[in-house]
Amino acid sequence: MPKLGLQWQWQANPQPTWLFTDAGRGLLKLYTSKIPDDAKNLWDVPNLLMQKFPADEFMATTKLLFKPNPKLENEKTGLVVMGRTYAQISIKSKKDGLYLMYGVYQSADKGKTENEKEITKLKSGSVYFRVKVTNGAKCQFSYSEDGTRFTDVGDEFQATAGQWIGAKMGIFATRDTQTNDSGIAEYDWFRVQALK
Repeated sequence: MPKLGLQWQWQANPQPTWLFTDAGRGLLKLYTSKIPDDAKNLWDVPNLLMQKFPADEFMATTKLLFKPNPKLENEKTGLVVMGRTYAQISIKSKKDGLYLMYGVYQSADKGKTENEKEITKLKSGSVYFRVKVTNGAKCQFSYSEDGTRFTDVGDEFQATAGQWIGAKMGIFATRDTQTNDSGIAEYDWFRVQALK
């Protein structure tokens, strides 16, 4: 079974129920994990799979297929730029379908609660997420349903340092209920490119 590249790090000691590297299909499967009861936001969530910013300017894009548990609501997966203040773009399951969500969370390390905004209802769980980082750690999130035309979401976000090091970017899959039958986020690839 292939292993994750050494650039990837979990937010806490990893658990085997968080992911499966599907070598046969070339996928990384993230299983939605319950957010800790005392967590106010993603700062307190252990199952964030992240890596440090590789350069001053770059673009990171990922392709995923989200298969939430149809009996649950509020399962979520997405792309995050994490620091004391963070931003994330995600897919969230609701009773009537899947929705694109975006949020910026100021002073997350001080326990501020999340306040995400619904952007649009998605046609399916297949989506591309992207963050473009320019000089000064300015981040612009976008999404695409066809992999060709990307739509910017939210204003430009100013990344901030984390507790011990600079900002990180990564992916996550969460839920707010306890179950033995979690949803699955299948990440096909995650590419980091230099800006031209």
